[in-house]
Amino acid sequence: MKKKIIGIIGILVVVAAFGLFMINRNKAIEVTVALVERGEIKEYVEELATLTMENQESVYAPTAGRVISVHVKVGDQVEKGDVLVKIDPQQLSEQKKLLEAQKTAVMAQLNEAVKPINEKEVERLELLLTAQERNVGEAQRKLDNSKRLYEAGAISSEEHQSAVLLLDTEVNSLERIKLDLELIKEPISPNIAPQYEAQLRQLDLQIQELTRQAKDFVVYAPMRGTVMMRQVDVGSYLQPGIQIIELGDKGKLYLESDILVGDMGKIEIGAPVEIFNKDLGIEGIKGSVKKIHPQAFSKISDLGIEQKRVKIEITVEDSIENLRPGYDLDIRVITDSKENVLLIPENAIFQMDRKYYVFVNENNTAVLREIQKGMESQRLVEVIRGLQEGEEVVISPDEKLKEGIAIEVLEF
Repeated sequence: MKKKIIGIIGILVVVAAFGLFMINRNKAIEVTVALVERGEIKEYVEELATLTMENQESVYAPTAGRVISVHVKVGDQVEKGDVLVKIDPQQLSEQKKLLEAQKTAVMAQLNEAVKPINEKEVERLELLLTAQERNVGEAQRKLDNSKRLYEAGAISSEEHQSAVLLLDTEVNSLERIKLDLELIKEPISPNIAPQYEAQLRQLDLQIQELTRQAKDFVVYAPMRGTVMMRQVDVGSYLQPGIQIIELGDKGKLYLESDILVGDMGKIEIGAPVEIFNKDLGIEGIKGSVKKIHPQAFSKISDLGIEQKRVKIEITVEDSIENLRPGYDLDIRVITDSKENVLLIPENAIFQMDRKYYVFVNENNTAVLREIQKGMESQRLVEVIRGLQEGEEVVISPDEKLKEGIAIEVLEF
């Protein structure tokens, strides 16, 4: 009797367990599903890029001096050749006046040296020479008489010395007249005129250089563009070579971005680029990689990690209104893309035994399906094999979901 009772109890336990299993089996698990759809998938490198002007030129002070006027402010549009800044040329003017005075003095010396012989002066000196020769003859005659008288004791020594002194005086006068006559008749030395002319040429060159430098005291715009930066005011004293103004062409903009070296192997010249910025309301702007710089450089990340990066330049193919150089924009450099492929969310896939699976909704029953993945991007995965368009896959399946379990699809 005991054995019969125990057997009945065992049968009841098995029946109860089986019934509980069937109840749980028939109880549907709520799931969210996604359609297997065809679409486009892209692989890309996402980074920040800075908007930069293609044509940009700095203007430097050409000479030293005090600024007397500034003709532009930041944001002004200028044409090539427009006056930007004027520098006080007073010091230059004073140097030029000094050189002009030196030139006048040298010209006077040259004119004096090459002036023609004065014939009347020559005639006058020749007459004086003839008269002086007679004076010398007369003084010699008197000295001879004085000598005889002195030797005869007829005159004193003082009287004799007076006659000697008279002759010396007349002879000296004669020599001076001869010298004056020779100087006035003597032609200019062949070396004098070239010396003066060389000095004049040197002064002319210095004056020409100052005239050329006068242009440096007016600073002109080297290109057509917008004044992006100005570091000069009226009264500023400039030194040659310091930057005073920066010009740029806002109509020709491009993007610069620093890409991690590890991502550069995927990027090529001409690769398409998507440009966007949610804060600025920018999306759907197209571009392309126009230049890859040849050398990598080190850059410290926001987390303080040193990274090796390579700079690339991106042509902006669409116009971007109301943007200014220096703005940061988000970019996606497209490295690969496929169209018309089957796509599912990445969180529908899980891995078992190094294979990839999804749960498919078949008549509200979870069916396990092995798949082959392709390209992955933007939380989507390309399915090469294992699914068909229009099927439903369970999103984020948990441990409760098993093969053959009933499921209830939530609205999505």
